[in-house]
Amino acid sequence: MVVNPLVSDIGNYAIWFFVITSIAAMGLNLTVGEILAPWKKQGLLTISLFANFLAVPLFALLILKLIPLDSGLATGLLIVAAAAGAPSLPKAISIVKGDVAYAVGLTMILILVTILYMPLVLPFLIGDVSIDKSSTTLYLITFMLIPLIITMALRARLSEVAKVLHPVVSRTSDLSIILVLLIYTLVLFTSDFTGKAGAVLGLQGVLVAILFILGSFVIGHLMGGADWQNREVLSFGTGFRNVSAALVVVTANFRDPQIMFMVLVIAIFGIIFMMIFGGVIYRKKRKEGIIPKLMMNRQER
Repeated sequence: MVVNPLVSDIGNYAIWFFVITSIAAMGLNLTVGEILAPWKKQGLLTISLFANFLAVPLFALLILKLIPLDSGLATGLLIVAAAAGAPSLPKAISIVKGDVAYAVGLTMILILVTILYMPLVLPFLIGDVSIDKSSTTLYLITFMLIPLIITMALRARLSEVAKVLHPVVSRTSDLSIILVLLIYTLVLFTSDFTGKAGAVLGLQGVLVAILFILGSFVIGHLMGGADWQNREVLSFGTGFRNVSAALVVVTANFRDPQIMFMVLVIAIFGIIFMMIFGGVIYRKKRKEGIIPKLMMNRQER
């Protein structure tokens, strides 16, 4: 596929801007109590790490064994499978009135582990594709770790400023991912890749994306144990992958548009399914009278 260099550059800049703002929004909203919350549930934390960094990647490999895909699309799937800790996880848990404190702390831990995990594991996970470990590590540190540390420090030192900045940065992040989707949709539908993408993705590609998201959600749900709040956080934590980290790895290592295409397709389906699941959980809680009780408990605190 021939892509206008200017459009490609704009797309990359939009990705980096999205990654930085999504991580910054999370850092600006982190408190010390939320950071420490997962360590109070060490058993659940261990299960969360196991589910995200072993069970989900293995599940992706199993899907590819059952439904083989073109190399580029398969690479995109495996990159997303290795990326845990979606910055939007706390927002999703907040919408369903779940354990936000644990979700925030867990997300931070998953992001930090992802930054170390992806450069080490991806070369083995994607055996026939070259991954530059140094470049991948540098990109992840630059666009994820450093913004997270800076914004967390700002939240700790200047909490009032952070509270003012957070909604602005969060909204900017939401708008920037829309820009990324628009740019790459334009590239796909104005190039010779369009026909090939439709042929390659087809029903198999769509099926793989849907199976991966649903299966990842189920993995977290089953491993979350008997406590419904733990199940919610873990199921959303495994089902909602870290598209920010996946996009960083793709821009650092690849020029194959199929890889980016698969990452964005999974991102879109992920948002759709998480909205559906969130709506179902929220309505169930309202019907059972759980939400009013949660609101009363928070007011008492």
